[in-house]
Amino acid sequence: MTKLETTSWIFLALAISSEKAPTNFAEISQIADGINHSIPTQNELQESITWLIQNNLVLKKSKKFSLTETGKIIYLEAQNETRILIKMWKAIEIQLTKMKSVV
Repeated sequence: MTKLETTSWIFLALAISSEKAPTNFAEISQIADGINHSIPTQNELQESITWLIQNNLVLKKSKKFSLTETGKIIYLEAQNETRILIKMWKAIEIQLTKMKSVV
């Protein structure tokens, strides 16, 4: 999997797991497994979330994560296109390619 695919996957998992409240690595990992039938490595989680924070898509408070307003817009746009997780993942991937510092 490319870094872009991994980061998009982690973004989607984080977005879903933080819909009601900030989330942690374990919850993100669990949702990611449900999306891709694969558990992300600690390195995949850390690299992806670091990039997402640096690009103002995710906030970190203590050991919990949530979407920024920009992150919420990307997630809502993906939801508006489709409710099929794999297609949402692809829509997010396309949005991330438009970012200044592409993964």
